Amino acid sequence: MSTPPHQRLTSPGLAGSLGRLVAGGGAVSMTACITLDLEPDYGGRLAPTYTAWDADRVEGLLALLAAHGAPLTVFVVGESLSAQPRVIERLRSRGAEFHLHSFSHNLSQPDTLDEIRRGATAFEACFGRRPEGYRAPEGRISPAGWSRLDDEGFLFDSSVFPSFWPAARYLRFSPRPFRPEGRRLLELPISTVTPGRLIVSLSWMKLLGWEFYRRLLENADLPEPIVFDMHLHDLWETPSFDQLRAPWRWIYRRNRGAGLRILEAFLGLLARRGHRLTTLGAVARGLAGVPC
Repeated sequence: MSTPPHQRLTSPGLAGSLGRLVAGGGAVSMTACITLDLEPDYGGRLAPTYTAWDADRVEGLLALLAAHGAPLTVFVVGESLSAQPRVIERLRSRGAEFHLHSFSHNLSQPDTLDEIRRGATAFEACFGRRPEGYRAPEGRISPAGWSRLDDEGFLFDSSVFPSFWPAARYLRFSPRPFRPEGRRLLELPISTVTPGRLIVSLSWMKLLGWEFYRRLLENADLPEPIVFDMHLHDLWETPSFDQLRAPWRWIYRRNRGAGLRILEAFLGLLARRGHRLTTLGAVARGLAGVPC
C-alpha cells in the first residue's frame, strides 16, 4: 500500500535524525514521552468542569513521575490557563513542558484558525512565549489544520492516533514521525501497539485492562518514540463522573480508581525495556535540528 501524499516523509533525514537523537554513550536507546492532555473533565463530554484538577493529587502525580525519572509534557487548553492557575503553576514549578491543546477543546472545531490563534494568544500571555507544539482535541487534526499550524509557526503537532479512534480513516496514518507533504511541521503520532493498532494511553489501558496491555507491550515491536497519552480524569476518581451519560459512564467506570497504579506499572515496564524518558519537545527539536 502506498503512503498517502499528505503524510509522506518529505525530509529524507528524519529517520536518521531520530536515531541520532536517542544515541547516548555510544549505544542507541529507545525513547518514550509521557504526555498529559490538560483539559476540563472528560474533555467535551460535560460542560467545562474542573473537579479532576486537584493540586494535591497533581503533586502526587509529579512525585511518581520524578521517582521514575520521567519528565512530563503537557498539552493545555488555552482557556483553562486562567481558570485553573494553581494547578498550572504547580506543574510549571516542577519543570513540566507546556504546549497547546486548542483554545476551548471544542470537538467540532479542533483545528480552526480561531482555535489555534486564540489558544496561542492565551498561551503566550501565561508563559511569555509562543507554543511550539499542538494537539487537537481527540486527535481530530486535518490536512488543513496541519497547514494552519505550519503557517502559524508551530514546530510540531502530536494529534494523530493512527488507529480506529477517533475514526477508522485514521488507520491510514503512519505510526511513525512524519512531515505532512510540503510542510516543515512535524507530526509525532500518539503510539499504537499491534495487533489492532491499539492506542498506548491510560484511557485505553483502563478500559481493556493493564494485564492485557502488559502482555502486548512486553512482546511487541514498539514504535520509536513511544508517545503515551493521559488525562487527569484518567488518574483518579472525580465528582463529575456522576454527570456523565451512557455509554461514557460505563467506559470511564472501568478500573476507575486504578489510574495511578496502571501508570506506575507502565513506567516500570518502560524501565525494564530500557527506554529513555524525555519530553516530546526535545524529540521534536532533535528531529528538526533545533538546539535544545
